[in-house]
Order: sequence, then structure tokens, then C-alpha cells
Amino acid sequence: MAVSTQRLFVVTGGGSGIGAETVRALRERGDAVIATGRREGVLQAIAEDSGCDYLVSDITKPADNDALAVKVSETGLELGGLVHAAGIMESGGVAETSLDSWRKVLETNLTGPFDLTRHLLPKLRVAGGSIVMVASVAADRAPAGVAAYAVSKAGLSALSNLLAVEEGRGERPVRCNTVNPGWTRSEMADKELRQAGEFLGGLSVDEAYAEVTKLVPLGRPARAREVANVIAWLLSPEASYVNGATVAVDGGQRWIDAGVLPIENIITPR
Repeated sequence: MAVSTQRLFVVTGGGSGIGAETVRALRERGDAVIATGRREGVLQAIAEDSGCDYLVSDITKPADNDALAVKVSETGLELGGLVHAAGIMESGGVAETSLDSWRKVLETNLTGPFDLTRHLLPKLRVAGGSIVMVASVAADRAPAGVAAYAVSKAGLSALSNLLAVEEGRGERPVRCNTVNPGWTRSEMADKELRQAGEFLGGLSVDEAYAEVTKLVPLGRPARAREVANVIAWLLSPEASYVNGATVAVDGGQRWIDAGVLPIENIITPR
């Protein structure tokens, strides 16, 4: 009886945006994938489109993370990788952000990934798997008006670096890397820019994207698949010596002065 060499990958936030495109990229190269998220409708759609499996799961609930770990075990496949693409954003500077809002963002963007990673680390260690954290260019800047989001992404980046050090040793090391997207066309960014366009005097979503990326060296937002391709590469054997890295997929945005983009005073990338 032949033993399957197919490996399994888990993608949180797998129903839309960067997460969904990562699911597609992994499926196209023949990997098994479980997409997770809170919305069954979008998960069903990506499952029908790509042939992945899915599980409706809230990363902030330990019981849901337990159930996902059980589902991974039931596949009988080695866990080759975990992608943390789930995330939320709520507006507000430090003075304006309520404690409830702060907790909500931190629980989804940082505490949830911490807990799920702990649940799946034993399986990743067996396989010598890989973890990719999807953070943001906001992780290493101080964008005004999104305090909880920026702090959560900075924390996610720090968690990634710690895992790279702690889990990078042994016969089957677990690599961990971070991807920092800039402005990326996605459902979440569309919502932010629709609101920003209204604030700036009735700009359409496309006009708002053009405004926030007008000084980005490449002059446009990323496509979600462009970010997903980097994630898929980091999960592949071709990236076997890449550990503890932060890869900016931002068109060069990190090198420009955020102060010259007034729209960034109310919204932030990804």
C-alpha cells in the first residue's frame, strides 16, 4: 500500500482576500488545505472553487482551535504548514479606542494566532512544517488612527520571530516567517477605502486606492494573489533556509514618508 506524500496546510481567514488566494495557490501545486474562518458562505465558495476542505472556526475560541486540531489529525496527513491570514481592523487612536475594541482586535489578530499555533505545534514538529504570519506594513510604523490594529500586527511579528528562534532547532525544525503586505485589493481594504472615500469628499473605491498608492514606487495596490505567491513560496522547500524573516510585499511603500499621505491619518494598509 502506497503512503501518501501529500502534505496538509491550514489557512486561517481562508475565505477571502489574501487567505483565499493562498488556499488557491497551495491547491494548484497539489497540497491538501483546510481553510478556516467565521463565515461559512465564503468558505463554501472557496472550497467549491479550489477543492479544499474547510472548517467554520473562530480563532479566538479555544474550543474551536481544539476542534481544528482534531480535524487535522483525522486527515492522516502530515501538517506541512500553518498560515495566519485572519485579521480584523477597527479605527481609533489610543485615546479613542475603547477597551472592548482593543481586546477584540488583539484577541483576533494576536491572541488567537498564539493559541492556535500552540495547538498545532506538535503536529508541525513531526512534519518539520512551516508557519507564516500575515502582518502588515503597519507592524513597524506608527499609523495614526488604528492603534489596536498596529499594535496587534507588531505583536504578531514579534511572535513570529520568537517562534523562529524557539522552534528552529532540532532534527525537524519548524520555520516561521512574516509577510508584511502594503495596500492590497481585498474585501477588508475595500471596506476601509469606501469609508475613506466618503470622508475625503466622495471618492470611489478605485479613486481611493489610487490616492493611497500614488506615492508607492510601483504606483498601485497589490493583488491578493501577489501576496499569496510569496506566502506559498515561504511554505515550500525552496525556502528551506528562510527563517525569522520579514518579507515586505508593499511595492516599496515602506520607504516613503507616510506623512505625505493624508489618507493614512484615518486608515492603514491591508
